[in-house]
Amino acid sequence: MGKFFGYFWIVFILYFIFAHPAIIYYNTTSYDHLELVDGKKALAYLGLSIFLWTSVFCIAFYMIYKYSFQAQKNIASILKSGKRIQAKIIESKSTPLKTKNFIHKKVILELDNFNQQKIWHSMEINDSRPNENRFEEGNLISILVDESFSKMPYIILDGIKSKVNYKLYFIWFIALLGIIYYYAFSYQLENHGFGWRFLSFDHPLIISPLVIFFICFIFWLVFVKLMGKNSFRNKESLELKFKGEKTFAKILSAEQTGTYINNQPQVKFELEYTDSLGKKQHATIKKIVSLTDLVNIHQKEKEIFYSTNNHQNVAFTDDLNEI
Repeated sequence: MGKFFGYFWIVFILYFIFAHPAIIYYNTTSYDHLELVDGKKALAYLGLSIFLWTSVFCIAFYMIYKYSFQAQKNIASILKSGKRIQAKIIESKSTPLKTKNFIHKKVILELDNFNQQKIWHSMEINDSRPNENRFEEGNLISILVDESFSKMPYIILDGIKSKVNYKLYFIWFIALLGIIYYYAFSYQLENHGFGWRFLSFDHPLIISPLVIFFICFIFWLVFVKLMGKNSFRNKESLELKFKGEKTFAKILSAEQTGTYINNQPQVKFELEYTDSLGKKQHATIKKIVSLTDLVNIHQKEKEIFYSTNNHQNVAFTDDLNEI
């Protein structure tokens, strides 16, 4: 079911990127009076279109490279020089994702961070030797952590083997050929002897890449800015969990900000806590709270992690343990 919804959203997004702009354009455009169109303006639109698509494909190639060859290089570096930590598996579950080569598992680990603070950490593991029962509850395993948190994926299983997924490069190349073909197809279909004068701002060659950037902006706005760092598996949250100090903070106030994500309100917590040097510190946490948990936001105190380098960088322990 999860895979079905994943494919549905892919098709849904692709429709609004490519099909919807094309349907609107080819049902509303007119090629009358192309001879009156300013040629310089048409070339400006062509330049804008090429710039937008070049940006899309360069960014996409960088992201694919970052999560393939660069990640593989980082994993090799962490295996060589990462900090080794022993962890206990307190929960292990197989997921529906299975192939003939491995079983996909999600495990929750209990371990001590760099400051000997007890934490929980979840990892997804591809078990290529399930008959050995290496990842059962109660077993001890070793993980390696990049101490500088500069090499993604930052935390890996000891002995991990990685390989590059070339399918993404193939999809990227096919998409590039498709856009190049569409430039040629549009020119043959629409020029009517007047060159690129048919090109306008509402043409799919311009609108489609703009829609891609708009969708990326919405994802960034919702999942990074609005939902908050503790709802997202990012570098800052991981570094705080593995390098931070644990203490209890007094909740001075807890108020809704007026922002909602999926009808779930964002709450702003004002905190006061004492650091390891005995100094009083004040900090703020904003997070999305489910409607069923709203009755519990007015607690007197709650356990937090804080950064020793930046006392404003804090997070609730419960939230960090979920990532």
